[in-house]
Amino acid sequence: MSGRYGSAEERQAIEAEAARLYLKARESNVEEDWDAAYRWVELNPAHGVAFAKAEAGWELTERLRETAPPVGPEAIAGPAGRFEALFSRRTMGTLLAATVLGTIGTVAIQKWAVVDRYRTAIGEERAFRLADGSTVQLNTDSAIEVALQNDQRFVRMLKGEAHFDVAHNPARPFIVQVGDSTLRAVGTAFNVRLRPELTELTVIEGRVAVRDSGAATRTVAAGSAAAIRGGTVAVTQLAKTQLIQRTGWQTGVIQFDGETLDQAVAEFNRYRRTPIVIGDPQIASIRIGGTFKPGNSEQFVSALKLSFGIRSVGDNGASIILLPDDKTDQLQQDTGRPR
Repeated sequence: MSGRYGSAEERQAIEAEAARLYLKARESNVEEDWDAAYRWVELNPAHGVAFAKAEAGWELTERLRETAPPVGPEAIAGPAGRFEALFSRRTMGTLLAATVLGTIGTVAIQKWAVVDRYRTAIGEERAFRLADGSTVQLNTDSAIEVALQNDQRFVRMLKGEAHFDVAHNPARPFIVQVGDSTLRAVGTAFNVRLRPELTELTVIEGRVAVRDSGAATRTVAAGSAAAIRGGTVAVTQLAKTQLIQRTGWQTGVIQFDGETLDQAVAEFNRYRRTPIVIGDPQIASIRIGGTFKPGNSEQFVSALKLSFGIRSVGDNGASIILLPDDKTDQLQQDTGRPR
């Protein structure tokens, strides 16, 4: 389907259904209701837009209600409760309408939140326990912002890679924002990695709903992955070996299973301040397999020497250059470095 509204009446009908499904799921906090809403969203991109507006409008009005300044009795004209009723029906209604029209976005919610920041340096991995009982493990050179609110738990991924083990609380969905994409979970475990060209989601337990700008919401189940890029969400089922490979860093290992040397070196360089460099393109496509410790480049280089006859020049805190054995001596003469 094109995702366009055929008429004003059709738009109103879709937005009304989006509001109904969202409110039903929110009030019941039953997983089946959320699944029904997400299935409806997947039918048409226009459904996703309408559902996002309904969700944004409700959450914003709730946040404004919580943060509204107290008003004394002298400021209220008429019977008790009249001010509250007017505020709810008129002011909130106006703000909700503005949200539906797109003049107020979900980002506004963050302005009322206390934000905690967590980060790791290059080569560092750390685990953090959040106030709601969830745990976050950050891989090398990663950073996130966390805002825990009464109705939701909000995380913004800034860079790197993180594993989330979410404490179960249907009344407070756990939302991770990555650029223009949002990942919504209740009680689940999943991994998010920001790559230069895409965002990589791996779900270990439970399910995560993914909504990217311009794309319908997709539900990613345990044992599956999603590649999120440019308004598209591609979901694939992972083999057990692939799942272990993607989460190996959490136990302090890097695993390769047929990656090229070029890919393996790029992975190791995430953990190094000085890079490993492939000095000859003819060895870049060699396929690599094995398990290594990310902080032990020497183990990796030794395995390359033993298995492929690849030699190294440098290190001692500097860059390591990888070369075929027949070119190592020439480079040493040019650089004056011993092997």
